[in-house]
Formats: sequence, structure tokens, C-alpha cells
Amino acid sequence: MTMEYEDSSSTLEKLTLLVFIVAIVIGNLCVFITYLVRADGKHWSNVFVLCMAFIDLFIGGFVLPMRFMSAYGSPLTSKLCTALAIGESCALAAIIYAIAFMIYTRLYSLKQPTPVIDRRFLLILILLSWVILFLFYGIPFMTNYSNYLLTETSTTSNQTSYCTTYTTSIYHPLWMAYTEIGIIYILPLLIIFIGLLFLMKHLCKRRPRRLEASERKSYIEQQQMTWHVYLLGITFCLFWFPWIIIRIIIIFNHTYQIQRALQITYYILMIKSFIFPILYAATNASFRGNFAIYRHQRIVINKHIWSVNDSNQQSLQQRRGY
Repeated sequence: MTMEYEDSSSTLEKLTLLVFIVAIVIGNLCVFITYLVRADGKHWSNVFVLCMAFIDLFIGGFVLPMRFMSAYGSPLTSKLCTALAIGESCALAAIIYAIAFMIYTRLYSLKQPTPVIDRRFLLILILLSWVILFLFYGIPFMTNYSNYLLTETSTTSNQTSYCTTYTTSIYHPLWMAYTEIGIIYILPLLIIFIGLLFLMKHLCKRRPRRLEASERKSYIEQQQMTWHVYLLGITFCLFWFPWIIIRIIIIFNHTYQIQRALQITYYILMIKSFIFPILYAATNASFRGNFAIYRHQRIVINKHIWSVNDSNQQSLQQRRGY
């Protein structure tokens, strides 16, 4: 099947995509470095943080560079496009399930007086969701990729590409597109929205009075963790909702204007991948502690250097005076 699409080769768009790639890779590498060097990075929430950082790193390190090559370089081969389609689809879907798991794990921990959450179970749950998503996307594309990939002809450059992209169109057949939008996206987003309402209800509760020092410290830590999960969920929904709406509209109305809107909302979606590390740093104690240690060590080193320089200058002045 052949279709026409409208591409863009403006310098601003190229630079924007390159900035996305660099920011996403650097930000999420910092996430891994922070949790590797911190001794207290064993909280259950860190499993989801590292999971989402790994997915975002995959998007910034593989998906977007391949999209850049496909759009502004030589067209990718059909097999490479198939691998890109599977990886991109699985990565985008896996993030939404990781957010849902994180929210409801937090709600579970709030309901239990002394919650004991085994990180191995969370890791198994995440890996199981990845396997299911890979089977959903991978089997159709790998077994019959020639029928699932469209041959696109650009209206501006007359170049032919075998990569139909999220930034121009939905490359799935109708049955797969409806299943993806309904089960992979809409249902989990609805579940996430309900979970966020429960988190907000908990955050709006009044602070208990006459708490002892240890109880006050525990209460503050619990509130900070709830805010951490809530802000991640809200940010996720704000960036994803426009893209989901356009994904539904383009099934019924495939025009150049809708393609352009889908492209814009796709890049808005990609902003989440380097906004999340900033939220980790702002709302997670492990990040703040690690950066505080780095800052303290840097100040100590600078003071040591200054003191050495001062002593050298004083000894030099003494020699000159002598």
C-alpha cells in the first residue's frame, strides 16, 4: 500500500530533534548514575524510576536517532523499520503501564500500616508487561512485516520510505489500531486517572496533630513520596493526552493537518522523557541527597585548593621579603 505524506526538513526541526536526543540521553544517564552511587536507593519506587529511565534512554538512544536518520538521511530498510516499529511501540506502551503500577503500588502502601513491598515482585510484574507488549507488537510485525509496513512517498522531496512513523500516521491495520488505543492506551489512562484522584484525596487530608518527632518525620516522608508519585502521574497525563486524542482522530480523518498535529503532539510526548529526570531530582530524596553530597565535596575541594594557593602565596611573599 502506498500513501502520501508531508515531511519537513527545516533546520529548526532538525535542531529540535537533536536537542531532544541529547537531553533525554544525558538526563536519564544521570538517573542511573545517581541510583548506582547512592547506598539508600533500594526503595520500591526506585524500581519504577529506573524502569522508566531505561525506557526513556532507549527512546533517546535508539528510537529518535533512527527517526532522525529516516526523516533527514537515507531511508531505512524494511527490516530495520520493523525493529524500530516494534521497539517504539513497546517503549511507549511500557511507560504507561509503569506509571499505572507505580500509582497503585503507592495506594497499596498507604492502605497498609507497615507495608512490606518486595521489589522482586514489582520487577517481575514490569518484565511480564514488557513480554506481553512485545508479543502483541512483535509477532504481527515479525511474521508478516511486508503487509504491515506502508510505502510512503513524500510530497515535498519525492523520496520513498518504508518507515511509516508515529509523527505522520498510524502504521497498524485497523484491528490493531483499535486494540492498541482501547486496551494499551485508553484503559490504562483511565485507571491512572482514578488512581490520581485517590492520591489527591490522601494529599488533601489534614495533618494529624500532636505527632512525636519520629512520627512527624515518618509522616513527612510519606507525604513527599505521595507527592513524588502524584506529580509524575499528572505530568505523564498532561503530555500524553493530546497525542492520544490525535491518534484517535487520524483513524477517521487522515489529512495533512492531522498529520502535522500528530507530529507536534509526538514531540510534546517526547518532552516527557527529559522532564521526568528533572522531576526525579525535585521530588526524590535520593537525588537531592546525591547532589548535596556532590556539592559538599566540590566545596570542600575548592576550599582545599584555595587554602593551598593561599599558603603558596604566603610562602612566596615570605621568601621575597627575606
